Amino acid sequence: MATNNKFTELEKKVHARIDELEDEMIRLGLELSNIDAVQLTTKDENGNIIRNRDTVAHEKIGGEIVHTWFEDNGFEVKRIGGEDRFNVLATYRGTGKGRSLLFNSHLDVGTRDGLEWRRINPDAPHLTAAWREGDTLIGQGIANCKGPMVCWMIAGKALKDLEVTMPGDLLLLAVIGETGGAPVDEYPSPKWDSHELGARYAVSHGAIADYSLCAEATGFTLVQAMTGFAYFKVTVYAGPSTYTPFLRRPEESGEKSVNAIVRMGKFIERFETYANDYYKNNVYEFEGGYMTPNAHIGAIRAGIPPWPTTSPELCSIYCDFRVAPHKNPMDMQRDLEKLLRDMGTPGKVEMYKFLKGQEAKKNRGFETFKKSIEQAHMNMFGAAPGMPGPQFLSMWRDVNPYNELGVPSISYGFPTGYTDPSATRVMASAADTGVKIGDMITAAKLYASLALDLCNRSTGEPV
Repeated sequence: MATNNKFTELEKKVHARIDELEDEMIRLGLELSNIDAVQLTTKDENGNIIRNRDTVAHEKIGGEIVHTWFEDNGFEVKRIGGEDRFNVLATYRGTGKGRSLLFNSHLDVGTRDGLEWRRINPDAPHLTAAWREGDTLIGQGIANCKGPMVCWMIAGKALKDLEVTMPGDLLLLAVIGETGGAPVDEYPSPKWDSHELGARYAVSHGAIADYSLCAEATGFTLVQAMTGFAYFKVTVYAGPSTYTPFLRRPEESGEKSVNAIVRMGKFIERFETYANDYYKNNVYEFEGGYMTPNAHIGAIRAGIPPWPTTSPELCSIYCDFRVAPHKNPMDMQRDLEKLLRDMGTPGKVEMYKFLKGQEAKKNRGFETFKKSIEQAHMNMFGAAPGMPGPQFLSMWRDVNPYNELGVPSISYGFPTGYTDPSATRVMASAADTGVKIGDMITAAKLYASLALDLCNRSTGEPV
């Protein structure tokens, strides 16, 4: 940590107030991260816990907690969005003569409906709860993204408690729907919509500033660009549907099977070879690091589980492609269509979601914003920030909608168990979700220092 003479006297006072608010930061973080474990559970007649995996309900309860906290602490606060799925925006007003800064984090922790088909133990404690072990807070919600959220909430409270006057506004935004999802098949809108109702909706409905910091776990590195993504549904056709006793063995080949599941197995082999090449051929380097856009199969479906007596005539897989900012998703669609043609199997490729990746450097004010974060980091740690791991440039975070609309946005936040550049897993165990309380306090102080710098810049100065 840097010595105190690196900070202004006002910064020292604000930082000291943040230290005093440590217990509140911990309490609030755990309350928000324990929604699943505490507030959305019931018990059956045998006393077994029944989880409510309704993502919409989780977002709403989290939003209500955040909204109430802002009201109780005297912030100007409002909801942006629908009745059940809304974003929460609080504002600490300046004098109207300075640049504005917005902090953003998300309330959701991913879909819970159907989680038993993705996790062997969907009710693992680190996925459904949060708790303290010594100097560490543990739990999926803390790591992603209630921990970063409470850091800037406490930073804002410290500034307000000390009645710090700044020329520019400080905006504090808690959003829904960051973690993915898209309506497809019987999964309807708006419940299965995500990004369009969260930061992307909020920024186009007034949650906008001169600079936007997306507070997420980055290991105190600057994430200045991110991929977009495209979701594809690939269906293979076969048939005719055949009753088990009438199936002739051996079938001549997998590609010619009457069973669409068997044909899909052959397609998946081809897809995996293609995905390996996609990963290798789409590395994208820029001054802030390099992206490694990836592709994988996230779901498969065919047939009727309680009625396995006849082979299905169609089988679908659902694929996620990470897409570098300069790439056209139609290239991936054509590639998938070619894989089907080359296999000689009838089928169909449907893109059911695409959002474009973005780079912050294209936006006016980027250099000012970047230098401010780098200086705050240098003051705190006595060294320049390192480079983020490529996986943190190859995902979606809510920097993208801001950078798309011309607001320079950078993601920056504390380390977790998965922010090391060599990490190959996320949320696989409790250790992956651990966050040091000291790092949360440090992040809150860094966020306060950024506000004191950027919101004290006159509108007469260059952005």
